Amino acid sequence: MMNTARTTAKWAGILVLSLVTLLGLLVLDRYGAARQSVDAHDGTLVLLGLLEPVEIIRDENSVPHIYGASEEDVAFGLGVSHAQDRLWQMELFRRVGQGRLAELLGSFALPADRYIRTLNLYGLAEETVPYLAPETQSLLNAYAAGVNSYLDQREIPLPPEFLFLAHEPEPWAPADSVVMIKLLALGLSGNATRELSRARLAEVLSAEQLAAFFPPYPGDGPVALPDLASLYADTPIQQAAAAIPDIGPKGASNNWVVDGSHTASGKPLLANDPHLGMLAPSIWYLAHLAYPDRNVVGGTIAGVPSVVLGRNDHIAWGYTNTGPDTQDLYVEKLNPEDADQYLTPEGYATFEERTEILKVRFGADETFTIRSTRNGPVLPSDFFGADELTPEGHVLAISWTALTSPDFTIEAGHNITKARDFAEFRDALRTYVAPMQNMVFANVDGEIGFIAPAHIPVRGEAHETHGLVPTPGWKDSNTWTGMIPFDGLPQTFNPASGTIVTANNKIVSDSYPYSITRQWDLPFRAERIEELLATTRNHTVESFITMQMDNGSSFAAEFSPLLLSMVSNTSETAAARARLAAWDHRMDGEKAEPILFLSWMRELTRLVYADELKDQFSSRWRFHPVFMKQALTGVEGKDVWCDNVNTEDAIETCAGLVDEALTKAIADATERFGDKMDEWRWDEAHPVVNRHIPGSFLPIVGDTLTIARPSAGGNHTINRGQHVIGSETPFDNVHAAGYRVVYDLADLDASRYMISTGQSGNPFSGDFDHLATAWAEGGSIAISTDRSSIKAVSQMHLKPGD
Repeated sequence: MMNTARTTAKWAGILVLSLVTLLGLLVLDRYGAARQSVDAHDGTLVLLGLLEPVEIIRDENSVPHIYGASEEDVAFGLGVSHAQDRLWQMELFRRVGQGRLAELLGSFALPADRYIRTLNLYGLAEETVPYLAPETQSLLNAYAAGVNSYLDQREIPLPPEFLFLAHEPEPWAPADSVVMIKLLALGLSGNATRELSRARLAEVLSAEQLAAFFPPYPGDGPVALPDLASLYADTPIQQAAAAIPDIGPKGASNNWVVDGSHTASGKPLLANDPHLGMLAPSIWYLAHLAYPDRNVVGGTIAGVPSVVLGRNDHIAWGYTNTGPDTQDLYVEKLNPEDADQYLTPEGYATFEERTEILKVRFGADETFTIRSTRNGPVLPSDFFGADELTPEGHVLAISWTALTSPDFTIEAGHNITKARDFAEFRDALRTYVAPMQNMVFANVDGEIGFIAPAHIPVRGEAHETHGLVPTPGWKDSNTWTGMIPFDGLPQTFNPASGTIVTANNKIVSDSYPYSITRQWDLPFRAERIEELLATTRNHTVESFITMQMDNGSSFAAEFSPLLLSMVSNTSETAAARARLAAWDHRMDGEKAEPILFLSWMRELTRLVYADELKDQFSSRWRFHPVFMKQALTGVEGKDVWCDNVNTEDAIETCAGLVDEALTKAIADATERFGDKMDEWRWDEAHPVVNRHIPGSFLPIVGDTLTIARPSAGGNHTINRGQHVIGSETPFDNVHAAGYRVVYDLADLDASRYMISTGQSGNPFSGDFDHLATAWAEGGSIAISTDRSSIKAVSQMHLKPGD
C-alpha cells in the first residue's frame, strides 16, 4: 500500500515536472520567435493589389516617406507601413470596435463587448462603406489590400502579442477603418455616463449641495432645471432635477494659431497637442504621404488610410476636443401588460430586436438580445450601474449623433488634406458627423480660421432635462428637434485679433443661439496660452515649442496663496510653508513644491467633501477648483462643506481643515518620496506612464512593456500631464499630449513634430520607445518633403504582383 502511494507520488511529480518543462519550452519558443518578429523595412516586395510601384523610405527617426503614382497606391503603402509597425494596435482597436474582445481575451471583456454590440458601431461602419464616394472607397480598399497583401507574404513571425495569445489576424476590411473613427468619437463622448453619475450623486447630496458641487462655468449663471420628481417618483433619479452640469475633466488638448502680424516671419504659425490616454505605443504614427499632386505630413492613426492631423503643401490644421453634449439617455416605460413594448407619444410600440452571438475564449458563447426604441438602443443593465438607478418597469436607451448611418466623417477627414484655403477646408467638413473638434487652420497665403464641425442635437425649449440627466422617453417634447445647421456652428475666419486659441474651454459667446454643452473645461490653459501669446509680436517655431512645454500653473497661482493665507504658523509645517511662499507656481520637474502643493490640495479635497459624498467619494475625488474655492472662501454660505457631517458634537472650520490637510500631506509625501524634501523631484513623482494593452497589466512582464519617463507639467498647465488624485498612483501622468506639432507656414518643412513613445508597437523593436525621452524633454523632429534632404535609413520597394 505504501509502495503504491510512493509510486503514485513519484509519477505525479514527474508529470508536474514534465508539464512545467513543457510550458517553459513553449514560453522560450514563443520568446525566441518574438525576437525575430521585427520587420527590417528593407528590400523588395511583390504584392497583389498594387497598381504601380511604391517606394517607402524611412528616415533617421523611422518616419516612413511613402511615394506612389496615385492616392490609392500611397494608401496601399501606408497600409503596409502600419501593418509592419502597428499590427497589434490595429487588431486590438478593431476588436474593440467590432465588440469581439472576449474572443481574444476571455470573459472579462464581455461587458465591453455587450456595450459596443448594443451601439452596433461595426454594423454602422459596414452600412456606411457603400455610401462613400467612389474615390474614398478606392482609398479604403487600397489600404486594406496593402495590409492584407503584406501579411500574406510576411515570412517572419507575427508580433509577440499574437504569438503569446496564439492568435492570427483576420484580413483587414474597409469597415475596419471606418470603425476606428467611430471609436474615436466614443472615446471623446462621455455625456451618457455623466448623466448617470449625476443621478447617482442625487442619492447622497441634496439639491442645494448638488448645485454647489457642480458650479457653472466661470462667468455663466446657474442652470435652472425643473422639478422632475413627478417624472421619476420613488426613484433616485428624481433628486437629480437640481443637478448642475459637471465640469470635470473629459480629456484635454491645446491648439492655437496666429497670423503673420504676430510672427517674426510674417506668416502664420499653428500649434497643436491633442491629449489622449497614454498608451504604448502611442495612438499617433508619424508619416509623410507623397501623393502625385501634394505632400501630406503629420499624425496618422493605424487603421486609418490618411493623415488625421497635419499639413499639406498649402495648409495646416489642428484639433482639440469640443466636448459637446451629443448623447442623451432616455428612460423608456415598459408596457405592464407586455414587456416587449414601450411607451411612445402615440401609445405603446414594439421594441426592435436583434440577436448577437458573443464568442468567449476559454468560455461558453453568450447569446445577447439587443432591443431598440425610437430614441435608440437599450443599454445593457450593467452599463455603469444603470440598473440601480432605472425605475422598475423601465429601461434606459441612448441617443447619440455618432449612431448616424451613413457617417461620412472618414471621407471628410481625407478631403481636408486636399484643401488649399479656408473656404475649401470648411467646405470639405460639411459632411463631418463626429467627434466634434475645435479645428484651427492656417495657410501659406496668410489665412487663419477656426470651425467646430459635427452633428449637434437641438433640444426644444420644452425639453425637461436639457440632456443633463436621464430624460422621459415617452414625451415628444424631449425628442431632439434637429441638428445645428452647418452655417450655425462655431467658426471664424481671419479674426481682427490675429489669434485663435482653444483648450477645451468655452468657445462661444453668451449670445450664441444654440446649446453645445454646459460642461466646458476650465479656462486655465487657454488663459495661459493667451498670456504667453501677448508677450511678443515676433513668435517663432521655437517660441511656440517653448509655450507647449510651459509649466506655469494658474491653478497653483490661485490656490497656493489662498491656502497659505489660511494656514496656521506652526513649527512642524514651517519648512513646507516657506518653500511654497517662495514658489513661482511652476510645475517644473526639478522642484519639490509641486509635490507639496498637490499633496496639500489632495488631502484638503478629501477633508472637505468625502463625508458628504460617502461611498461615492472615491469615484469623484478630483480637485474641483471652482467648487473648492467657493467652499474655502465661504461664497454664498458654501463654507458649510468644511463641517464634517459625521461629527455631531464638533463644528469643523475651513482653516482647521487647511491645517490638518497640510500635516497629512507632508506625512504622505514623506512616506512616498522620503524624508529629505530637498531631494524630492516632481518629474520623478509624476512619471508619464504609457501602458501597453494588455501587457502592462500582466505580472512579471508588465513593467517591461510599459514606457515610463520622468515628466513635468500638471492638470492645469499647457504642458498638460494629467494625474488622477483618487487613484493608487495619484501623481502618475496618464493623460497628456501624445502628439505635439508646430507648423511654420513660412516654411512648412521647418515644422516640428513629436510623439510620446516610438514608431513601432513591437516591444522587441528599437523603435518601440525611441522618441519617449525626447518627448518628455520637449524635443522635436523635422519631417522633410524634399526627397534629396531625407536621410534614408531603410528603403522598401513595393512592386505590383500578377
